[in-house]
This record gives sequence, C-alpha cells and structure tokens, in this order.
Amino acid sequence: CPTCGNLLQKLSVTTNSNGKFDVDHCGRCGGTWFDPYEINRIPYHEVSRIAKLTVLPQKSPSEQLFHKCPRCHKDLVSSHYESVPKGVSMLRCSKCGGIWATQKALTEFKIHQEDTITEYKTGNTAFPSLSVVFVPAVFVLMLLFVTFTTIATLQQSSENRTKAENTISGITTLPISPTSVSIIFQTKSAVKSNISYGVDLFSMQTKTINQELSTNHHILLTGLYPKTLYIFKIILTDEKGRIYTTGENSFITKP
Repeated sequence: CPTCGNLLQKLSVTTNSNGKFDVDHCGRCGGTWFDPYEINRIPYHEVSRIAKLTVLPQKSPSEQLFHKCPRCHKDLVSSHYESVPKGVSMLRCSKCGGIWATQKALTEFKIHQEDTITEYKTGNTAFPSLSVVFVPAVFVLMLLFVTFTTIATLQQSSENRTKAENTISGITTLPISPTSVSIIFQTKSAVKSNISYGVDLFSMQTKTINQELSTNHHILLTGLYPKTLYIFKIILTDEKGRIYTTGENSFITKP
C-alpha cells in the first residue's frame, strides 16, 4: 500500500455493463490502486461495496514517508484533472500511469462523476423521441471508435517506447544545484534527440539535446524548482526521420 505499507488485496469489480476487472485494495487504510483507465470504469455501487470491506483500525495507520507505485515502485505524484472535483487529489505513477485513490477521494470523485452524467442526461431530454433512439446509437458507435482507437494507440505507443528504450544504452541524471540537473545518455545508433520535461504532464516543455545525428547525448536543464520531482521523456529521431519516445522517467532536484 502506497499510504500505509499494508499488503494490498486483489478484488474483482463489475462495471455497469457487466464487465469485470481487478483492483488492488488496502483493507487497512481503505485506499485503492487502479491501472490506467480503470478508475473511470468502476461504478459507485462497487466503490461503496469495497468501502465496507475496509476494517479501519482504532488508531490511524502511520503514512509512508514516500508514496511508491505498487507496480513499478516509482514515486507517485499528486495529479489534478478537470474531471476531478475541486479539493480532491489522487496520486499518479509517472511511469505506468496507474492511480492511487484514498477511500474518501474515490467516493467524492465517483459522486461527482455520477452527478455530471445525470446533469448531461437532464440537459438532453428536450427531444425525447430523438434521444431514445439516436443518442444510444451514436454513443455505441463512439464507444466502439474510442475503444478501437485507444487499443491501436496503446499498441503503437508501447512499440514506440520499446524501440526508444532499446536504442538508449543508459540514462544518468546528475543534480548539479537546486535549480539545475545534467542528463547524459548514449544510444546504440546515431540519432537526433530532444527531451520533454515538467513537474506534471500538463506543464511539459521540450528542449533540443542534439540537432545532429550522434550516439552521445548530454543536456543541462536549468531554471528548475528546488527539491521538486520532475518527469521527463527522451524523444529520438533516426536517420530516416522516424520518431521514438521513451516512457516517463523522473529526477528530484537538490534542496
């Protein structure tokens, strides 16, 4: 458990369309781990059922000093999205994209999500004859299109990331000062390179490392915040113009 260090329990949940998937739940502090996209699929009644399985101790469990991803053990970072109500924060893994939600945050998120869906349905009842037939059909077609596009994108992204990481022979991050970090790596073949970095996925900026084909790559990032976790991706371009991007890596600046 990223919060209290307790062993997570695998639980099966059922979606509103009778689909099934597993989540990892902490029966001690009530937190739940979701792999990418799963948090949007779990219905509110399943959130309530899982909450009843939590046996909260009389004394609040002590929190971990650092919140680590239960999948890849990378540091979790606080994430805020437009779909999440104000004041609710969840932790996200910068590498695998999984989300850790406390019992309270998950409950408030799902209530907000259901309220949003209800408001949408209420606002679209002006033409009931059309909404009964046309809207469900469009929704199904959109769902099929989004599902197909998502699967294709994930597969392409995975192949792209694997190619990039196989090309790079090693990445070294060296904190130089509280506001600067040096990043050095080598590639097995000569490529051009760029880096995209930021404190979260919504504030990423891109800088050029090598404009010419090379196997040795080095950049000094400056103007950073002290004692801050940054995430970054390396973007490679081969001699044929094909672009490959690594998965998310991270570094912490000096205090």
